[in-house]
Amino acid sequence: MARVRIRKKHIHHRKRHVRKKHSENSESSYLIEFRFHGKAKHEIKKLILDVKKRFRLRTNRAVPHISLAGPFCTNDEERLIRDFRQLCVNNLLMKFKVNGFNIFEHSNVVFVDIKPSNELDGFRWDLSKTLGKYCKLRPFDYEKYFSFHATVAMKLEDDKFNKIKDYIKNKPKLNFDHVVVRLTLLKGQIILKEYDFFLRRLLDRKSAKSKDIYSKTSDLLKAYFEGKFNPEDFTGSTLRVPRKNIISKIKDILGKPKTYITSDLHLDHKNIIKYCDRPFISTKDMNDTLVNNWNRIVRKKDIVYYLGDLAYGKGSKSTDDWLSKLNGKIIFIMGNHDKSDKIKIHDSYTLDYKGNKFFLTHRPEDVPKDWKGWAICGHHHNNKLEEYPFINKKNKRVNISTELTKFRPVDMDELIKKI
Repeated sequence: MARVRIRKKHIHHRKRHVRKKHSENSESSYLIEFRFHGKAKHEIKKLILDVKKRFRLRTNRAVPHISLAGPFCTNDEERLIRDFRQLCVNNLLMKFKVNGFNIFEHSNVVFVDIKPSNELDGFRWDLSKTLGKYCKLRPFDYEKYFSFHATVAMKLEDDKFNKIKDYIKNKPKLNFDHVVVRLTLLKGQIILKEYDFFLRRLLDRKSAKSKDIYSKTSDLLKAYFEGKFNPEDFTGSTLRVPRKNIISKIKDILGKPKTYITSDLHLDHKNIIKYCDRPFISTKDMNDTLVNNWNRIVRKKDIVYYLGDLAYGKGSKSTDDWLSKLNGKIIFIMGNHDKSDKIKIHDSYTLDYKGNKFFLTHRPEDVPKDWKGWAICGHHHNNKLEEYPFINKKNKRVNISTELTKFRPVDMDELIKKI
């Protein structure tokens, strides 16, 4: 009897092992979509709930969205995430228009019609061509012509379909402009990754659901519709300087030393993200980006004039700790929060560079009144741009705060060309 029980237990264990192994090897189902935000989300959600209640439809909760691909299958999730991110990174904000209502007669679907911009239409086609190489897409995902739509009701019986169709015809048409805020990659029905086109960031599920991060996105979306946000300010791809290819690395090794200048990184300073509207989702994101940008531009043999305020905040690493992570021969000018035991810190510095003379100091207020040439300063960040813009040719002042230089050091040769 004992042998029988052991045998049954062994068989049960093997069945579980086989099911688990089959599950691990099977392809997962994915979906790529973007959801509505702000007024568009409110109006379309209200319409969906109205139709659902009026015609007693059994549907899931109303999440107004537009599917760009899927559901589809692949066994190469790593490649999928990589391609998803790169396609998003290569595009700035993509517009579309909510353009009334329409139907799919053959499948009894009622939807909000969407007119995409050329950029959005092209993005969807690039997505199809890229994923089609290794993903099993739906037949119409492979087609260049694509019907952009947000479903109001689907899987309807003929009678209800006709009634909803007539009801929709008599409703005021939804008609307004919108923009893709975030693109979501779902696995099953769970967020796998989400790309934020305002923050220029790929978010994991936790970050995508963070209210603090989304509030920053909402502020930028509001600024966009008020005409105060320019996506071109966020570099051509992302805030991070990309890796150099092998040819660029060889040129770096053979090339002569260069001279750079920057100021006010405020590493570890959580509140600077809010104070200066920095487009980072966390202190770690900010630290990683600023150090990455510095080290991918500056080589160990290069010279960097740093104009103060390297690190700040409760629990922040010391100035010397951060200096040990940065490339270059650093000439440090004192800011408000700097202290070092390993490097000389200057109160100010007079720089003679290729026939040009500059006075370097952290605070523009500390430039001597009798100084007639150009002065380069930091301190004010991007908070007083009318008084302290990046370059003020009238007063011969440069505000080199990192917010004004795309969060990266500036080549002195390039700066001289600009002034």
